[in-house]
Amino acid sequence: MATRHWIEDVKKIVGPEHVSTGRSHAEIYSYDASLARGKPDVVVFPGTARETAAVVRCANQAGIPFVSRGFGTNLSGGTVLAGGMVLGLSRLNRIVGIHPHRRIAVLQPGVTNLELQQALAPLGFFYAPDPASQKVATLGGNAAENSGGPRCLKYGVTTNHILGMQFVLSNGDRVRFGGEALDPPGYDLRGTVVGSEGTFGIVTELTVRILPLAETILTMLAVYDDVSAAAQSVSEIMAAGIVPATLEMMDNPVIQAVEDSHACGYPRDAAAVLIIEVEGPSAGLNHQAEAIHDICMRNGCRSIRKARDNSERNRLWEGRRGAFGAVARLAPNYLVNDCSVPRTRLPEALKQVAGIAEKYGFRHGNVFHAGDGNLHPLLFFDSRDRDQMKRVKQAGWEIMTACVTLGGTISGEHGIGVEKREAMHLVFSEDDLAIQRSVKAAFDPEGLLNPGKALPDALKPGEAPLSPNQDRFPAFRIPDQSQAEGRLVESIRQLVAAQRAIKPLGCGTCKTFGNLPGNAAAAVKSESLNQLVELDPGNQVVVVESGMPLADLQAFLGEKDLWLPLRPPLALGGHSVGGLVALGACGPERLAYGAPRDFLLGLRFISAEGRLITTGGRVVKNVSGYDMTRLMAASAGTLGFITRLTFKIRALPERCSRLSFRGTLEDCAAAASQLLLSRFVPAHVTAMPVEGQAPDIARTAWRLTAGFEGFSKSLDDQLKKTHALMADAGLESEADAEYDAATGCFADTYAALLPLAFHLKGHFPVGCLQEVVGALGQLFAHAPVLLDLGCGMLMTGSDALGDDDWERICATAAAHGGHVLLERAPRSFKANHDVFGPHRSEWQVMHRIKAALDPKGIFSPGTLPGKI
Repeated sequence: MATRHWIEDVKKIVGPEHVSTGRSHAEIYSYDASLARGKPDVVVFPGTARETAAVVRCANQAGIPFVSRGFGTNLSGGTVLAGGMVLGLSRLNRIVGIHPHRRIAVLQPGVTNLELQQALAPLGFFYAPDPASQKVATLGGNAAENSGGPRCLKYGVTTNHILGMQFVLSNGDRVRFGGEALDPPGYDLRGTVVGSEGTFGIVTELTVRILPLAETILTMLAVYDDVSAAAQSVSEIMAAGIVPATLEMMDNPVIQAVEDSHACGYPRDAAAVLIIEVEGPSAGLNHQAEAIHDICMRNGCRSIRKARDNSERNRLWEGRRGAFGAVARLAPNYLVNDCSVPRTRLPEALKQVAGIAEKYGFRHGNVFHAGDGNLHPLLFFDSRDRDQMKRVKQAGWEIMTACVTLGGTISGEHGIGVEKREAMHLVFSEDDLAIQRSVKAAFDPEGLLNPGKALPDALKPGEAPLSPNQDRFPAFRIPDQSQAEGRLVESIRQLVAAQRAIKPLGCGTCKTFGNLPGNAAAAVKSESLNQLVELDPGNQVVVVESGMPLADLQAFLGEKDLWLPLRPPLALGGHSVGGLVALGACGPERLAYGAPRDFLLGLRFISAEGRLITTGGRVVKNVSGYDMTRLMAASAGTLGFITRLTFKIRALPERCSRLSFRGTLEDCAAAASQLLLSRFVPAHVTAMPVEGQAPDIARTAWRLTAGFEGFSKSLDDQLKKTHALMADAGLESEADAEYDAATGCFADTYAALLPLAFHLKGHFPVGCLQEVVGALGQLFAHAPVLLDLGCGMLMTGSDALGDDDWERICATAAAHGGHVLLERAPRSFKANHDVFGPHRSEWQVMHRIKAALDPKGIFSPGTLPGKI
């Protein structure tokens, strides 16, 4: 209860004018864009991160529940709180800095998505996530909901673009998760927090990835007389290896509403329209547009036209972005459903939605992200009619159930909040949900942070969950195990019962990774889990057991002109796919494709209680529950034994070309910076010292390489322009080369590192590596050195590394805002050092998560930072 004395204490922190207990503010903050309602006792508006932390500490000590909130655009009741405190973050609204040469922006959570876009555009950059509510949706809210938008089809959702955050824990402690330097040691706390709906803590600052604006954008409007034909076109476009920036669909009721509201040029008699956008280098883009045109026409498209100019393009997008507002004229209220299904199941999903709407007597419309199967059926009703309120909730439940039955999930981007809590039982077992509750407790042991959101209450033994009809229904059950998976579950249960520590291993390629184990552990390999469970080419999804070698998976996919766009270093293809994920292994191609976690849709793992746990799913957009896939990725086997993984995959690039240039390290770094600022799209940009040079590698000759992958017509033009850019930078051109998509072009460098006793990997802000080499170069003068200039990564090694050397490496990393990891080191060295470097404040949270999910320290004890 917010007492008068407590409120006076809070006023001393933020100022009396920034605390409200009045009825007007309580009413304003009693709702969001959902049907949920609840009035808070007090609304507080901190102006700094320090004030935010102090208010949170004050609430924690008094036992007052609280939730942080932006402008309340969320659609699932996630920011509605009955009683307690709302922390309004609207005063934390500064763009702290934009750094195009480092491809990052730093901002406070109250900045809106559109404000960031408008600040970036004059600099030739953009921020990829672009929800339709971007005019009023804050970046803090985007992070809480893991927001998407039309462009996420090509570029990914919010979690793919947040690099780091300042974070206030439930007790008021301030920590930093991630930052400019990629892959901080240990668990992916940044990725775990994104999409947690404010139930883990409060974001007070964000570091986000920004990208150069595309050289050319082609926007097309495809008109259909049949909704199913439009949905089929979507699947075939993606299957052709074309990844449009957007693939958006609207059906006739929405078209009519948009045209009545603000004429945008949509044909009123169309059953559906697709807004299709391709973007990138000019050369070859028309070829992609022509291919899309042919696919659409083969699938019953009535007509397809290109926007002639930016004015016409903007008109088309005004209609799409204003669709939710436009349909408000059709009824007093509408319920926005938000489910995802595999793309190829869209026609079935739309048919079932229509049937459900008719069954309950509601008009409906559809506006949705067709490219990733994310449906937004709108049911039109009047909330003043109690019977309609009851029926619309029942209809929404049936739509969710239908989408889950089609292989989808209950929320693609709008979150769970309060409205979909019970529906979590449709996609997760009680064991799955118990694990997620443990993660929540690790972040928020007192249960004060946004209580009653995201997760349903635990069921009693034998109890079944309730639907809106008050009917009991069977909870989700894990699909059948393979025989090998069943045997492994039983083996681990026996080891758990005997209180034996377990060291999960894949193919054994990185069995010495991490710190020395805390006690003797039984090595358990995944070699028997070597089956490809399912390949779904139409949806570009593959399900595979964790022990399958990556090389075998790539060979199988390659026969279908598909691949998993990952080329992990050091193991040279010998990684198991489970090991690849558990270590987050990736090379310089991460610049174009991302890390293993970015391709991971879902997984299964054996918990420390010997239970088989499912997390994620098999659709691209999925915010149903906490992102346990990100937590398990790079957890190095310390939280469970991964048994099965579901990946999104891609069509093989038509061509892969590498350009090489020679110059000083300074010139190579400057040229790489210019390339990254350009509108070219390199897959990787690296530098290595030329062999046979002087021992001071900072002053020797270096070789800059740039790889380009994709359609041949686009590559020809980019290669030519890159040669010109490098010549202007004063670099000497060497021979160009083609390379294989599956193996890449760094195998020789990785092979040269393998025999060395120490393997060092460092991550730094982009643009810092030249200074790092200047500080450390003599330590590695006689070893291979690979600088990933596109992602800020350093890879090198040594046969010997003394205590002073390691201390110098760690100090250099700290001075440049980076971090280092010894991926390999002798046991004698590990006995006295943490291979993840000096202690970091966020390690306390990792320790709490480890204790919550593995309280007896069964899995890989002592392996990760701080020897957890």
